[in-house]
Order: sequence, then structure tokens, then C-alpha cells
Amino acid sequence: MIHLSSNTNCDTFSEFSPVTPLSAAYEFMEISRKDRSEYNVLEYFAQSRNWNFDLNRIKRFLQNRNNTIVVTCEREKIEWVSKGFTRMTGYGSNEAIGQFPRFLQGSETSVEAKKSIRTKISVAEKYSGKIVNYRKNGEIYLCKVDILPVYDKSNSLVNFIAFEHEIEA
Repeated sequence: MIHLSSNTNCDTFSEFSPVTPLSAAYEFMEISRKDRSEYNVLEYFAQSRNWNFDLNRIKRFLQNRNNTIVVTCEREKIEWVSKGFTRMTGYGSNEAIGQFPRFLQGSETSVEAKKSIRTKISVAEKYSGKIVNYRKNGEIYLCKVDILPVYDKSNSLVNFIAFEHEIEA
């Protein structure tokens, strides 16, 4: 049996306050069912966070298996990645969730690109650009990334969402 006390600390679910452990288990079971599409999982995610965001953009983007979506909390920790993330990086979702996206960067990653991303995110503005990242096996790849701030219906920043795909150098 899992005991959820009031002093349980988990960044990813810090705003979640279950009534009972059983309701918590059901909540997370619902979004992790294997028969749900990635779009449905994101739709559930968006509804639970009360996103003020057009999900049609996500549906079209996910249709290409080479595209990747990364959702972070407002503090930039990864909360969800699409299956394309594993295909592109070699990291499973269990290895990415809880990390900061910079874990994909290395010595060949441009200081200017990193600074530009940090600057845009710090003021919750859209970032579009290219960045050199590293796969799990150490191989370098060039990634086109668009990072958007995501607000809830009360106009509070709740997430960032990154649309990524590998490009030729």
C-alpha cells in the first residue's frame, strides 16, 4: 500500500492533491493506458492543466513519426515526451522525465544557441532555432526546435512545449 502524506515532495505532481491514494492511482492509470494515442494523452494533460492552447497544432505535428514533442513544467523540467523523442535521442521517456532538456547538450552545442533559449524562456517568449544535441550513444545531431510558452485559461504560465525535428547540417 502506498501512503501519500502531506509532506510528500515531487516536482512533477506538486499541484496534485488526491483525496485518497486510490483516486491518485486511478488518475495516473488513466493517462498511462497503452490503448491511448499520444494525442489523447496530451489532450488529457491539457485538460488537467486547463491549457489555453490549440491542440490541433499538436495533432498535425504528431502525424510525422520523426517529429518530437517535449512538454516541460514552467521551471523547465521535462514532464512528457512523445515517442519521437526516443526515436530521435535514444532516451526513453522514463530517462527524460524529471530532467532538464539541457541533458541533451554537450561540448559541440553552441553557447549562443543555449543563451538564446535561456533568454527567451526566462521572459516566456517563443524560441525558434537550431541546436546541436547529443543522442544517448553520444552521436551528435542537429535539431530544429520551436519552444512555446503554454498558459492556462487564467493566463498563468503552466508549461513550455517544444516541437522538434532532426535536420541536415
